[in-house]
Amino acid sequence: MALTKVTSGVLADDAVGVAGLSATGTASASTFLRGDNAWASAAAGFEKYTVVTSSDATFALQSGTTKLIIEVQASGGIAGTSSSGGHTAGPGGGGAYARKLLSPMVDTDTLNITLGAAAGIAASGTTTSVASASGTAFTTITCVGGSGGTTSSGTYNGTGGAGGTLPTTGDFNVAGGSGGKGDNQKLSPVQGGAWLARINAMPSSGVGLPSTGYGGGGGSAEGTSLAGGAGGAAVVIVWEYK
Repeated sequence: MALTKVTSGVLADDAVGVAGLSATGTASASTFLRGDNAWASAAAGFEKYTVVTSSDATFALQSGTTKLIIEVQASGGIAGTSSSGGHTAGPGGGGAYARKLLSPMVDTDTLNITLGAAAGIAASGTTTSVASASGTAFTTITCVGGSGGTTSSGTYNGTGGAGGTLPTTGDFNVAGGSGGKGDNQKLSPVQGGAWLARINAMPSSGVGLPSTGYGGGGGSAEGTSLAGGAGGAAVVIVWEYK
């Protein structure tokens, strides 16, 4: 049959059905027709995020997960105790932070999540980490917590705790901020170091305030035998993508 050349015009509705396209692949409600005349599934995207804060966990991935973004925020240090009025205890240091893309992953993989506790007074920061428990192996993502501040005395201020050291296992790494030193003249309490979280400065005298967010150092105390603020908790956030 001879073909007639169409120079202009409008195709009637439903003039060409799916079968007439002769495209490769399978047409369905979840596929689209590409420019190369092939049916393909749309690219998958974000699936779910999970926040782990309460305890260590073995984490199982969602069905269909192919990649992860993991955020690790280590805990903050506890501020020191003020032993007498007129001098300020040292605030706690902030915990370190890291973010890492893991791709490809398999949805049968599992992760080991370890949450470090807030460091006690003058103690070294504890570590928060995410490791491969089974399946796809990857370098453990590790962040060190902030150290605790030291106590004050009747003659000197306490020293702020060191921030968590700069991580090396993330794609994006941030060291925790160190706690400052009490002001001997103004008697001003000092807030603890942090990066993701900050704490409120405490009143002109009194017990130290705790961190208002994850990973922040505890606020310092000024007065007689008053406790310093608690450091912020560690947190791990797992973002899953298909």
